[in-house]
Amino acid sequence: MHYRAKIAAAFVAGTLVAGGSAWAANVNHEIKACVNNKTRVMTLAPASGRCTTGNSALAWNITGPRGATGAAGAPGVTAAATAGSSFDVEALAKQLLPSVVMINSSFSDGSAGSGSGWVASIPARAGDGHSYIITNNHVIDGASSITVELQDGTDLTGTLVGRDPVYDVAVVMVARAGLPAVEVGDSSNLVVGEPVMAIGAPLALAGSVTAGIVSALNRPVVTTGSSAGTTSYINAVQTDAAINPGNSGGPLIDPSGRVIGMNAAIASLSSSTYTQSGSIGLGFAIPVNQAYRVANELASTAVIANGKVSELGVSQRPVLGVNFDGSYTGVGARVSKVSVGGGAEAAGITVGSVVRRIGTQVVRDASEAVAAIRAAVPGSTIDVTIDLPEGGSRTVQVTLGTDRSN
Repeated sequence: MHYRAKIAAAFVAGTLVAGGSAWAANVNHEIKACVNNKTRVMTLAPASGRCTTGNSALAWNITGPRGATGAAGAPGVTAAATAGSSFDVEALAKQLLPSVVMINSSFSDGSAGSGSGWVASIPARAGDGHSYIITNNHVIDGASSITVELQDGTDLTGTLVGRDPVYDVAVVMVARAGLPAVEVGDSSNLVVGEPVMAIGAPLALAGSVTAGIVSALNRPVVTTGSSAGTTSYINAVQTDAAINPGNSGGPLIDPSGRVIGMNAAIASLSSSTYTQSGSIGLGFAIPVNQAYRVANELASTAVIANGKVSELGVSQRPVLGVNFDGSYTGVGARVSKVSVGGGAEAAGITVGSVVRRIGTQVVRDASEAVAAIRAAVPGSTIDVTIDLPEGGSRTVQVTLGTDRSN
């Protein structure tokens, strides 16, 4: 979610788009914390390691909370590390902080907000005298002006290059060549339990770093921005690394220092549209394979001359060629319409069929189906398992169509 004085992003299905306090990760083998006996809120322990009255001490190492006894984790391995891996948060933060920016957006109604972004390499724009920053669409959605703040405090004017609300991805350029880009990783290789680090500007606190693990994969998350038609369906990476208002658009980093996701949303216990909440350990990131593909297409197709964008870039979206029945309450996504000449029709999917699986991903409802489809590459061929209207089930191969973002 991006942090804005006048809330633009809304809660949808228990999530809030995260467009921005976090505990500083410790690179020793354990972290000492204090838990309030009444509120159960956990904070880092003071340097002495002693907690004040009303708080209980807790030590966390590679094996988790160990209370007052138990063996410490191996030296050099942090709390977030998994067996056989190391995660040097201190070194990664030093390396990557110059590549992460805070994005300040101003709006015509006089309000303002902030989010995060990361510098990316765009091969088609190499040597053009600009640097390109990837962020969430909801961070800049409706902004009348954009300012990019670098790690050293330098403010640069940001220019929108392109955006795709469906993927909640946007690209902003600044007239500064050579900003260090973050290396792009491969989110298809992620495993649950892998250590990760989030960098961003929660509550406009630039350069904040938090650490955690990949808690789950392929979480269907629905988020809504401020403008009409800005609902996005994300097949998200779930993490317990603290993500707060203002973190949106910031990178989620793997132990090798590569971005594997873009922080976008958090779950909240609040149901109020007008209340921003903080992290409860349920954060969601757009997988980088999806985010970077879209961003690269947006930046590569924009019409730019003499530092001016005359035409925003466009991206490609995969199309299955069906509509889903929003009133269906059974398990799966029931097809209410099949597009003539589309991939679904060619594969033999008919009205009344219920999609139960896309690829290896189980589909429980229409939102999960949409998120899984949008995670695919346009023009690719995917397996779709359906329950047939007349009974029985089968798996068909569907070649996805392509649609432009604008």
